[in-house]
Amino acid sequence: MKAENIKQFLFNFTQLPHLAGTKENLHLAQQVQAEWKAFGLDSVQLVHYDVLLSYPDETKPNYISIIDEYGNEIFNTSLSEPPPPGYEAVRDVVPPYSAFSAQGMPEGELVYVNYGRTEDFFKLEREMGINCTGKIVIARYGKIFRGNKVRNAELAGAKGVILYSDPADYCAPGVDPYPDGWNLPGGGAQRGNVLNLNGAGDPLTPGYPAKEYTYRLDKASGVGLPKIPVHPIGYHDAESLLRNMGGSAPPHSSWKGNLNVSYNVGPGFTSNYSTRKVKMHVHSNNEVTRIYNVIGTIRGTVEPDRYVILGGHRDSWVFGGIDPQSGAAVVHEIVRSFGKLKKEGWRPRRTVIFASWDAEEFGLLGSTEWAEENAKLLQARGVAYINADSSIEGNYTLRVDCTPLMYRLVYSVTKEIPSPDEGFEGKSLYESWYKKNPSREYKEVPRINKLGSGNDFEVFFQRLGIASGRARYSKNWNVEKYSSYPVYHSVYETYEIVKRFYDPTFKNHLTVAQVRGGLVFELANSVVLPFDCRDYASAVSNYAHIIYNMSRNHEEQLATYNVSFDALFSAVKNFTEVAANFHDRLQHIDINKHVIFAPSSHNKYAGESFPGIYDAMFDIKNKPDQHEAWEEVKRQISIAAFTVQAAAGTLKEVA
Repeated sequence: MKAENIKQFLFNFTQLPHLAGTKENLHLAQQVQAEWKAFGLDSVQLVHYDVLLSYPDETKPNYISIIDEYGNEIFNTSLSEPPPPGYEAVRDVVPPYSAFSAQGMPEGELVYVNYGRTEDFFKLEREMGINCTGKIVIARYGKIFRGNKVRNAELAGAKGVILYSDPADYCAPGVDPYPDGWNLPGGGAQRGNVLNLNGAGDPLTPGYPAKEYTYRLDKASGVGLPKIPVHPIGYHDAESLLRNMGGSAPPHSSWKGNLNVSYNVGPGFTSNYSTRKVKMHVHSNNEVTRIYNVIGTIRGTVEPDRYVILGGHRDSWVFGGIDPQSGAAVVHEIVRSFGKLKKEGWRPRRTVIFASWDAEEFGLLGSTEWAEENAKLLQARGVAYINADSSIEGNYTLRVDCTPLMYRLVYSVTKEIPSPDEGFEGKSLYESWYKKNPSREYKEVPRINKLGSGNDFEVFFQRLGIASGRARYSKNWNVEKYSSYPVYHSVYETYEIVKRFYDPTFKNHLTVAQVRGGLVFELANSVVLPFDCRDYASAVSNYAHIIYNMSRNHEEQLATYNVSFDALFSAVKNFTEVAANFHDRLQHIDINKHVIFAPSSHNKYAGESFPGIYDAMFDIKNKPDQHEAWEEVKRQISIAAFTVQAAAGTLKEVA
């Protein structure tokens, strides 16, 4: 695999916006399909679904205003982001909006709710006596998924939500805004969906693929749709809204961001401006729209009915320089390299499926609908799913989230890949990763995170129970406290921001390609699947102790209500013992199943006949325990005799 190829693919994928449901994204799907075919995959198909998507109304823009007592608009937020240099003439850039927001023009007093977390609303209601019912709340992005912020505001009685990016969360200290640096400019805003799907996929067809024949719920009663208007803004506009806030002071310094305002909570403005209110104007429409996944396949030779899947999405909010095209470019290079191997005569043991998902940004729709359509097959045949969204979110070290089953596989793969990091020349990726981010739970290994949600692995891992993992290059989370990466889901996610600031030589992209590709290769090719259930047992035990220790804060209630963890710990103990036993049994499986022929244990280029007997007799006179050595020979002769006899049985005429 080559860094230069990934660089070229990223450039090609980021010249136009590729919003789900648009003709540009269909054209990109067709381009990916044609190139995957040319790379040599056995089959490449476009698979379509008709799902609920959400777009702004081109004739009635969304914005927020401050109004006086007569309803006159004193201040209006921007209708679009200032375009980055070189992109001024690009058409079809969707302005910042919150996908699936309810329509409406509510007006009311403003309340600042910090990050809009459950605990933030508890603080306001329980400790400060501030009721959000009938108010418009303003929350800063970060800490939790935006859809949860909206749900929390709904539950608190708010009639509208304004989301904004605070410099405290979206600007790295000492870095200039784009284009001079990689921070978010004041006019930049984060797009994103505000659904609460809980894995349902298309809101109108929960549990079923969104095909032509599928029964659909009424648009108004779709799963997870917010009932109040929501709109995102940049920090310049947010400063204007927050500047004259009245009411209570922020309850704690953690409620203060880095804008030049008091961060007063409200409700409403200070006495000088107390007659002013905030009004939202949200006119976005939800409409059923066709989306397209690209599904490519290389058929396995030995276990063609076992599937190893590499998937990442193709749709982007605008140019997608980081999310998702830094990932899609890596998938493209992995597909090219697998295709090249196939053209040279290689085939995987198991079938490999490559997927370019559509409409991930609208609630993981492409991946979820495909998994719903193929659920029975996938539950029976799915071996593993490797996710491939953004390849980079920083340039410090590797970040891996995966099932505990894959821990040892990830460690072994990263030991074979050279580190791209400065100061680690000649060292492995594993070594630099371990040095920069050691595990807090296990000794002498790098840290691996638990899989959460918010990406295309969700349906495979959480719903279908297929072992899943993801890898990308990340920032130093111990030092870099800003949320995600600063220009996330804005117009400033361009090819240039990656080329100039994040990964100029594309060495980190190449490393991520080697990790993702290496995992897929091993999962598809190992004779015995490279999973270790002892690590799963260890993780389950660890999780059980964590939850038990949390419960110790309620000793009195545990006793009063007769709550016991004994059954859980007993089950964990049993699982741990069975997992260890299973692992031991696996060690005694002769991976070379052919009893008559196998590569020599001493030279894999050479073949041996009756390899079990041969290996048992190899250098036998120098083995210390002659009795044991010859017992092993007897065992191997017995195995060979049985195998030949059984083979004879297959040639007999059927009775």
